[in-house]
Amino acid sequence: MPEASAGATPDSVLTEPSTTLDVATTITSVAPLTGWQAVDRYLEITLIRGGSSAASIAVMRDGGLEHSQAFGERVPGDAAEAEDRFRVASVSKTIAAITVLQLAEAGTLDLDARIGSLLASDLGVGTPAAGVTALTIRQLLVHRSGFAQYEDLFFRNEVGSCREAAVIGLTQSLQGAPGDQFQYSNLNFCLLGIAIEVLTGERYENVVRREVLDPLGIEGMRMADTFDVGVGDVEHRSTQGRNYMEVLGAAGAWIATPTDLVTILDSIDPETPGTKLLDAATLVQMQTITVDLPKPVDEQGATGPATTTTIPPDPTSGYGMGLMIFDAEDDIALSFGHTGTLESTHAMFARRPDGLTWAVTVSGDYPASTRDLAKIVDNALMLGGFTDGSYVVVPQPIDEG
Repeated sequence: MPEASAGATPDSVLTEPSTTLDVATTITSVAPLTGWQAVDRYLEITLIRGGSSAASIAVMRDGGLEHSQAFGERVPGDAAEAEDRFRVASVSKTIAAITVLQLAEAGTLDLDARIGSLLASDLGVGTPAAGVTALTIRQLLVHRSGFAQYEDLFFRNEVGSCREAAVIGLTQSLQGAPGDQFQYSNLNFCLLGIAIEVLTGERYENVVRREVLDPLGIEGMRMADTFDVGVGDVEHRSTQGRNYMEVLGAAGAWIATPTDLVTILDSIDPETPGTKLLDAATLVQMQTITVDLPKPVDEQGATGPATTTTIPPDPTSGYGMGLMIFDAEDDIALSFGHTGTLESTHAMFARRPDGLTWAVTVSGDYPASTRDLAKIVDNALMLGGFTDGSYVVVPQPIDEG
């Protein structure tokens, strides 16, 4: 495994990193910190002095909450607290996937049944694009539907809701055949939320609350609009006139505390005790990396017949069902989770193979890439003496928009 990038050790003097994450200057006016104090101080210095207005972390060990803390201000002049809710952006996709798989276990839906015609009918699309009627829920879950990424549709005020975005997606030409190649698209999970409503006859948020949140004892989580900041919610600065939260729907509109997030992620970790929302066999499906279909290779030139087929190698990282696999061995996911990125929003949760599960939420523009949260947390945990740096979470560069 690669070594962690920070050179700090648990008993060294705490250092104050620059906003590049690569340069550190020693703070000589404080005593050495260890344990969670060191973790918190490192995160506060890195994230808040790096330019973000608020951040929060929660860490579980072997299924039990071990630490939670918040930094910065919930709103100007009001200190953030560990119980405050942040936007979680695309971490919402894992929540949607768990809900879908629970409904599949209950027989409410079939992952491999064609869902395109039902969605088109519900949305009033009389003539869906070619290939849409062949869509399955499984293909939506693993981002292999053939839909384009549709970044402008979700983030440039082209529509006002997820349902409006879905209508456009169902009527525009697909980029590829359903089930073929991977293409991360918020449209897949926007449609999953609609599919859940069609198949259950209930609001998506209510189904998630019944299937996921209530069994885990989670209260206060909700789906929010772009400028919706309630009591206990952290403000995420947004440019006036934008409306992406409304358009994302199930793909990215949840707000939650980091403690909520680690509780959800732990519920799909077969290695820890406690409430598990899915059967063991379903967890295997969810945590299995999907690969692109083999493509024929023409060994005889452009005019000759295709004589061989390329077989993609078994990957050690990739995408499962609403889940990023950071590291896998022998088809077993060792580390998994998801990242989430929106305007002034970074969120990530990860299950490590050493028994630690963490979630970090940020309001602000630092770090520049949400994937850097993995490096920041790895450094903080090592500084606090909770890891030795021998394992590092390495998210893949999936463009979330």
